[in-house]
Amino acid sequence: MKCVLIFPSIHHVMKAEKLLKGKGMEADLIPVPREISSDCGVAIELPVGLKEDVLHLFRENKIVIFECYTKAEGREFEKIE
Repeated sequence: MKCVLIFPSIHHVMKAEKLLKGKGMEADLIPVPREISSDCGVAIELPVGLKEDVLHLFRENKIVIFECYTKAEGREFEKIE
């Protein structure tokens, strides 16, 4: 299962990616999936097992996340509140 994080701007995405890579955490930049938004943009995809640690790290470093989704194989995206 994967977790997809959507950010308010590319600036937030780049800051988040730099922080994750600096901590040695596995994360990929991906285009925002069409099932989530028709807008062009970049999101971060990571294993769902890292979600809580990553969200905590982002809160500590004041990185704003717009939305968070999970997706299991063969299923639709599910928004996490």
